[in-house]
Amino acid sequence: MKTKRALLVITGLALFFSVGVLIYLQMTEIPTKIMLVYLLIGVLAIISVLYAFKKMKEEKEGQPKEDEFTNHIKYKSGYYAYVASMYMWLFLFLFRSYFPDIETIVGGGVLLSGLIGFISKTMAKREIYEE
Repeated sequence: MKTKRALLVITGLALFFSVGVLIYLQMTEIPTKIMLVYLLIGVLAIISVLYAFKKMKEEKEGQPKEDEFTNHIKYKSGYYAYVASMYMWLFLFLFRSYFPDIETIVGGGVLLSGLIGFISKTMAKREIYEE
């Protein structure tokens, strides 16, 4: 258990160090879009670390890591995320003339895919709990 916690802390510190270095290297002027991407990455990293700590606490309390219910949620949310991501990428490429460059399309697509995955997991949990 201590190894997992140490690994999480080291990962979080490495992430914040990397973000700090990137910001320092671009000290002259950071475009608003890039700052927004840095902010989103930081927020997602903090959420991931907090979620990992929550899972470790649940493990310590004796709750099982996975059961049929969590597998069902994963499969269902994975399906939703896959379908929604395919449509999202289709629309990104159909409307690529509205984006300034390829990096913006790919970066936005990756961030949107992550967001879609999070939203689909939340939707699948709510849907299954209501059944």
